[in-house]
Amino acid sequence: MTARRAVLGAAVAAALLLSACGSDDQDVRDTIAENYELVSQSGDYAAYRSDDDVLSVAGTIESAAEAGRDHSEGDDRYLGYEETMVHIAPSPGGGSDIEVTDVRDGYDRWGPVIVPVWGLFGGGYRSGFSGGGSGFGK
Repeated sequence: MTARRAVLGAAVAAALLLSACGSDDQDVRDTIAENYELVSQSGDYAAYRSDDDVLSVAGTIESAAEAGRDHSEGDDRYLGYEETMVHIAPSPGGGSDIEVTDVRDGYDRWGPVIVPVWGLFGGGYRSGFSGGGSGFGK
């Protein structure tokens, strides 16, 4: 009887874990929409504006969901999730400009910066990662 309970308990735990996994992308988009000023939107792409610096914005976004991939290039920051990518850059007038889009569009937009670090697009950060580096995000 205890073996059945252990199997049942493991199955319930796995189901709860799987149900929580799919929400990171929406949590990120919701956090950005709730905290920053929408500048423009077209399909899955949206641009936002913040008075906060890049590091603060990235911290707020990652408080909603830790990025599977995280890359800094100069003062810019790139965060990769299963189906969503975020680019945060210093705004010329101070603060930050934030772009959020789906992974395929992110690779199209920022490929020259992220492909050498994250590898080629493969459908999401878990299945597509093959790049070199420190091992973070693999």
